[in-house]
Amino acid sequence: MKLDPKVREKYPSFIAGYALVSGVTIEPTVEGLIERKRQTFSDLKVRYGSTDVLDLPETKAYRSFFKAMGADPSSYRPAPEYLLRRALDDRFPSINNLVDSCLLATVENWVSTGVYDAERIKGDAKTTLTTETEPFELIDGRKLTPKPDEIILRDDQKVLAAYTLGDAKATMITQKTSNALIVLWNSPGIERDRVEATLSSVTTYARRYCGGHLEKSEIL
Repeated sequence: MKLDPKVREKYPSFIAGYALVSGVTIEPTVEGLIERKRQTFSDLKVRYGSTDVLDLPETKAYRSFFKAMGADPSSYRPAPEYLLRRALDDRFPSINNLVDSCLLATVENWVSTGVYDAERIKGDAKTTLTTETEPFELIDGRKLTPKPDEIILRDDQKVLAAYTLGDAKATMITQKTSNALIVLWNSPGIERDRVEATLSSVTTYARRYCGGHLEKSEIL
């Protein structure tokens, strides 16, 4: 994956990272991952259970960044905040072992993490800015258009994800997925060490819980 220099010009504190993983086996879940979730959710409840999520500096950072890109964080809640609320309410999403591994790394480290079927990516994936009206279909079937200067992930043909909207259906993980691109995006205020920790977590989880092999990883 590449990072367009225009992103840093517009948002100087933005950090992106990625990992390319091959040979994954997609399953509804695996026992080791279930136990890891239990441990993480228990820790989160101890740490945040008596705190108003809106008062957390990380929540404020993501909400401020959403507003900077023209989005209402009450309508399109940032993924780390959404996942923390779900974890505290015992309603954390369960999709499949690979997606769940990325969601778990997100809530552990406050770094947004998306995962995409690498075989469905055409050409090079790039984190860049929206420059034209380009609607895309989300995983849930909605067709939405990123706002001007919103951070997006795209390949040579299409949008794969938008920072405030989510991931595209075109490259979603399915049981046929064997090679995956994992992409990490921070918010200003979420430091590089957290991005590094997230990258370490997702690559470990992809190997341990999905049988994957790390081909390449990098923080840009």
